[in-house]
Amino acid sequence: MPDDAVAREAAEADSLFAHPPVPPEATLRYGEHPDQLVDFYAPRGPEHPGGHPLVLVLHGGAWRATYDRAHLTPFAGLLARRGFAVALAEYRRGAGLPGQGAKARPGRWPETFDDIATVLDTLPGLARKALPRADPPRTVLCGHSSGGHLALWAAARHVLPADAPWRR
Repeated sequence: MPDDAVAREAAEADSLFAHPPVPPEATLRYGEHPDQLVDFYAPRGPEHPGGHPLVLVLHGGAWRATYDRAHLTPFAGLLARRGFAVALAEYRRGAGLPGQGAKARPGRWPETFDDIATVLDTLPGLARKALPRADPPRTVLCGHSSGGHLALWAAARHVLPADAPWRR
């Protein structure tokens, strides 16, 4: 990578991690694994007829355990201030290999996909508990980096083969 590209990448990382975390109004589990959590951010502002649209945010981080949902809490808070109900999901990521750090084993197959399917399937009930002003039938998927990949995959679950465990 040329020096200017390396510097630009470092500046982007500094910017992403420079914002202070925004605490959620509620955190609920969608499974038993410690990473199977969803943070909920209540919408601000006036009521929407029928409830506020729900945004499911999936964080990025190159599938590495080092990067969790914390770096997207400022974005989740911003969406809530703009009137959206927000669910920021955590999911299982690669743990790395002993002595090689988190970069050594990015991704976690098939657990990551299990988690995304499960969080989507349980989200309406969880949102009703945590965000009574949310309208789960109007859910939008949003992701950053590898979370964007997961959001696209989740949106296409209906076209997976009929015998796929994640098909919806």
